[in-house]
Amino acid sequence: IKLPSEVKQHLTIYPDKIDVRDLSSLKDAFQKLQPSAVVYCASASKQGGSAFEVDDVGVENVALACCTNSGGSGSSMVLISALAVDKPESKSFKITNTLGGYLNGIMDAKLSGEQKLRSAFKKTNGGSSYVILRPGVLINGKSKNGADDLELNQGDTIGGGLSRDELAGLVVGALQQQQTSGGGGGGITVEVYRKSTRQKLQPEFEIRSGNEHFGVTYQSLFEGLTRDV
Repeated sequence: IKLPSEVKQHLTIYPDKIDVRDLSSLKDAFQKLQPSAVVYCASASKQGGSAFEVDDVGVENVALACCTNSGGSGSSMVLISALAVDKPESKSFKITNTLGGYLNGIMDAKLSGEQKLRSAFKKTNGGSSYVILRPGVLINGKSKNGADDLELNQGDTIGGGLSRDELAGLVVGALQQQQTSGGGGGGITVEVYRKSTRQKLQPEFEIRSGNEHFGVTYQSLFEGLTRDV
C-alpha cells in the first residue's frame, strides 16, 4: 500500500511476528507498543489459521490484551465482524457458515468471538471501549459521497454492501468517536452498508428497523447509538 510521507512518519513497524492465537506473545507486543487502539480485521486464511483459531480464539486473545494494556487503562478495539452473525436462520449465515475447508463454521466462530470480546471488556474496570462493525458484501470501486451514502443499523435485521474505502472510513470514524467520547468502557455493535443496497436479512423483517443512523461524516455516524448491555 502506497502511503503519503506525512502518514508514514506516524507509523511504527513492529519487527516480530504476532500470532493472535498466542495470548502471551500478544501481551508482550502490547507491552512494548502500548497501542491506544487496535483494529482487528484478521480472519481465517489458507495461509494459516482456521475460522475458530482466528475469528474466535484470536479475537478473544486480542480483546484480553487490550483490556490489560497500558497499566490498567487498556486499549480500545475495533472488530471487523460480519453481517448476519446473530441470525443463524438467515440465508447469508447458512451459506457463509458452510463454505468448508479453513472457512468451515466461520459464522459460528465470528459470533463466538464477538461474545467473548464483549465479555472481556465488560470485566475490565478501565476506560477502554470497543466497536464491532458488521459489514455485508464488499463492493468493487470507490465511494462517491463517503459517509453520506452510508447507513448504520442495530439488531442485525437489515444489511447490504459497501466499498472497502467506505469500510476503512468507518473504522477511522469509530476510532475518532471512541477518542472523543473518552472510551467509558463497554461498546457498541452495528451493521454497516450503503443506503442504496439496504435489504432485509430474513423475509419476516421490516425493511425499516427503526434503528437507522445517518451522518455527514464517518465519525458522526456513530453518535447516538445504543450501547451493548
